[in-house]
Amino acid sequence: MNSNIVEFIADPEECAFDQPCRYGHRVEGHAVYCHNDWWKGAPRKCRRTWYTGGKERDEDCPGYKPNPDYQMKKDEA
Repeated sequence: MNSNIVEFIADPEECAFDQPCRYGHRVEGHAVYCHNDWWKGAPRKCRRTWYTGGKERDEDCPGYKPNPDYQMKKDEA
C-alpha cells in the first residue's frame, strides 16, 4: 500500500479508512488518499465525495469498491 508523508505525520486520531470507498484514507482537514494499488490509473488524492462536498460521488469512480465498514452520517442521508 502506498502512503504519503502527510499520512505518516498526521495524528492517528485524525486519520481513518472511513469513506464510502474501501480505498479512501482520510486525513482530517487535508485530503482523502486513494489506496487502490490494483488500479493503474489511481489518483494520489481522491477527488470525489469528500473533496467535492458530494457533487461527485465515490460510487462514480472507476476504481471504487464499497467499504463494508462505512456508516453514512445523518447529514448524508
